[in-house]
Amino acid sequence: MITEEKAYDILALDQSATSEEIVARYQALKDQYKKIKEETVDLKTQLAYQLKQIELDDVFIYLRRCQKI
Repeated sequence: MITEEKAYDILALDQSATSEEIVARYQALKDQYKKIKEETVDLKTQLAYQLKQIELDDVFIYLRRCQKI
């Protein structure tokens, strides 16, 4: 379950981050994870980054519901 504290930890942001900073960090991490997942040939690494992408999407949804973004 995602909590506010965990959401900010996953994004590596302060809780005082603006909505623009949150969205920018989300997009940067999403792009980074996608690139790593696509470039690796190791199935375990691909799956690990797939899970990271899902967790990142969960954080985005959580913060949107809390009206932080």
